[in-house]
Amino acid sequence: MNSYLLILPVASLVAYSQLMVKWRAASLPAPGSLTAKLLTMFADPLILSAYAAALAASVAWLLVVTKLPLTIAFPVYIGVTFVMVVLGGHLILGEPLPITKIAAVALILSGIALGMSSNS
Repeated sequence: MNSYLLILPVASLVAYSQLMVKWRAASLPAPGSLTAKLLTMFADPLILSAYAAALAASVAWLLVVTKLPLTIAFPVYIGVTFVMVVLGGHLILGEPLPITKIAAVALILSGIALGMSSNS
């Protein structure tokens, strides 16, 4: 079970990265050309922190895959990340959280629990 906890920092870093990019990219001024937009985004320290978090998650993932079977680690990582992004999108970005999305999150969490229990 302790090895599964290694997935949480990876999922947290990826969720942070996705939420931060969405939040900052949507709030930055949008200059005309694509090059100007990219320069504006890559000059933003919070967007840079999001990419640093994604890089750190990639490095942390190396540790996870040495400790867990990939067929278990990857679905758990994707599911946990999905749940974190949905909750973060609602709490941080103010995105709607309809009952269908809540049901989807519950099904994903059930699938994670089922997948983890079948491996023990």
